[in-house]
Amino acid sequence: MYEKTLTIFNYYESPTTRDAYWYPHVLSGADLITDKGAILKKYGPDATDNAQLHIRYTAQNGDITIIDNDGKILPYVPPKEWKRQINNALEDTITFSDESFFWEGEWTGGTITDSDYRNGFYQYMNENRDNVFKITSVGGPYTLIPHFEILGK
Repeated sequence: MYEKTLTIFNYYESPTTRDAYWYPHVLSGADLITDKGAILKKYGPDATDNAQLHIRYTAQNGDITIIDNDGKILPYVPPKEWKRQINNALEDTITFSDESFFWEGEWTGGTITDSDYRNGFYQYMNENRDNVFKITSVGGPYTLIPHFEILGK
């Protein structure tokens, strides 16, 4: 458990320029389950998701933080609040929303401009990489065992 490295891509559309960007966050020590049987067993026969992701967090001074692959502490920000931040803060915080996706792999580039890809960056990743999952729901933050449970399709 908690041995996978993956990248969360947070989507942001600038209200002033209407340009869209993806902010990547590489996380190691995540638990990724892609076994359809295990997902059906836990969530029932109506589950249509293909992946279940568990991400650990720590609470510091009442804030929820997640440590990225480089040891950088990323404060978790709820989706609506994350979108209201100034642009400079977006790469230093993380959120989990249905506009985001994750990929089992380590992204080595920086921020991505969506328009650099003909059909958008998510479509490019989905067509060219394995284990790319659009976030469909987020459970947590759970406090007994501090983690988020994220489902993806």
